[in-house]
Amino acid sequence: MRIKLPVFDSRLQVDADVDGYTLQAIRIAADDFLSPDPTGLPCPDQQVSYGYQAKREGNIIFVRINFKPENCGLSYGMLDGGVTYAIDTTGRILRKSSDTVGP
Repeated sequence: MRIKLPVFDSRLQVDADVDGYTLQAIRIAADDFLSPDPTGLPCPDQQVSYGYQAKREGNIIFVRINFKPENCGLSYGMLDGGVTYAIDTTGRILRKSSDTVGP
């Protein structure tokens, strides 16, 4: 009861305004890329250690996931710390491309 909840009206500046399909796509991508259960995982393997960007084009939502080293108290990133997904509004992964370095 000590936390005062904001009033969500037209005057409130929000950090994100995400529709349900976009939220679903981000969740699907995050769960595919990293385990949804962080128990016992090192910081770089937890979903909260990443940033998420989404762009919707018709029935396809593109989701970009990038490692955010500052979320783990680090000042440097990883060479292969990201992935991009194309997910349709039914929740099906259409394409996935990771930043993996190597053959």
